[in-house]
Amino acid sequence: MSADTADHLKAYYERTAHRFWSADAGLVGRDAVVYPLLAAGGGAVLEYGCGAGSLLLHLAREERFDRVLGVDISETVLGNVQRSLAQCPASVSEKIALLRPRADRLPEIPDRSIDLIISVATIEHVLDPYVVLDELFRIAKDGATLVCSVPNYAYIKHRIALLRGELPRTGTDEPVRNWREAGWDGMHLHAFTQRAFATLLEDCGWLPVEWTGWGERFGWIRGLRRRFPGLLSGEIIARCVRARGR
Repeated sequence: MSADTADHLKAYYERTAHRFWSADAGLVGRDAVVYPLLAAGGGAVLEYGCGAGSLLLHLAREERFDRVLGVDISETVLGNVQRSLAQCPASVSEKIALLRPRADRLPEIPDRSIDLIISVATIEHVLDPYVVLDELFRIAKDGATLVCSVPNYAYIKHRIALLRGELPRTGTDEPVRNWREAGWDGMHLHAFTQRAFATLLEDCGWLPVEWTGWGERFGWIRGLRRRFPGLLSGEIIARCVRARGR
């Protein structure tokens, strides 16, 4: 990634940091769907693209996690999380470390040192998904879990939009005419389907073992979203295990 590209992306995420809620908000939105996928996790956990930090803080309050790492490109976002941590008891705040990636990598973190990795609504924003997923593979222990999500371009709503000659909006509710300020589709740089996402994960050494979906609209199909995420969910969530011997 060139310095100019990195600076441009960072400037966007600093400018839009206000969209996040407080780290004290608890399990918000997709976090409530992601959390049950972490049931078997413990030890060291890392969230790549921690955003508001609400899931991060929730996990730090649990005894099963002894080290909790939050990674985000935005200094403003990490500063907001740090202010929330200042109000937490030492038993929680001392578990947590906040980091910014360097060219999407995490050189401070040793190989095979993390038990559980979370990266939701982030991979579509990075310049090269292979770089990030390879790096997450590097720092993961053998048999570690990755819970990762991306927007789903094959969502039935998006298929209908394409048939009507409209561009699907996977990252923003703003109309295209407002995307100069909102970012092109909310600064989503990549499009995914469930099959394409599975191929990407497997190429980087992550084996999907469970799929689910998430969306707040049309709550009456929530159960169907989770059973058939490739068609009925605007976001695809995969629980993966790290391949051994790669």
